[in-house]
Amino acid sequence: ASEENAAGGIVVTAPTSGASGVIPGLTYLAKNHFHYDKVTLRKGMWAAAAVGFLVKHNASISGAEMGCMGEIGTASAMGAALLTYCAGKSMAAVESAAEIGIEHHLGMTCDPIGGYVQIPCIERNAMGAVKAYNAFLLASSGSPAMQKISFDSVIKVMKATGRDMSTRYKETSEAGLALSATEC
Repeated sequence: ASEENAAGGIVVTAPTSGASGVIPGLTYLAKNHFHYDKVTLRKGMWAAAAVGFLVKHNASISGAEMGCMGEIGTASAMGAALLTYCAGKSMAAVESAAEIGIEHHLGMTCDPIGGYVQIPCIERNAMGAVKAYNAFLLASSGSPAMQKISFDSVIKVMKATGRDMSTRYKETSEAGLALSATEC
């Protein structure tokens, strides 16, 4: 997404520019590894969009408000929902996958080195995609009826955690990894 944007191309950020590698990476996987057709992928995108909307409406997708859990956490939840929906799993499994996707990003700071959306953002996109895939596997292999935490609950927890987090760790480059000098 960053390269396309720099070249003057059109970029669809989902859910944000800093987290815009998760959904394309998982869509590539879904198309080229699982061989889902365009109609299935489109429907999976709708599931992902619904998850993103719910987070944005009930908390925030902004790193400046929630830390990276709002950006990469939401992208991971969206990606998990996309994969789970495309696999033909139940809506309960889709919800479970989205919940797992956010749950395992709770507390993640947004601390880009030098204020640039590069380090650690690029690697966090890759890890967010991996966590989304794992969330899909977990939600697909278990019984959604056994889910202990709802998607709505995890959004509330993310919102509370984001409010409690120091602003120094929310896109300001004033603390955390942002203070690390690059070694190049």
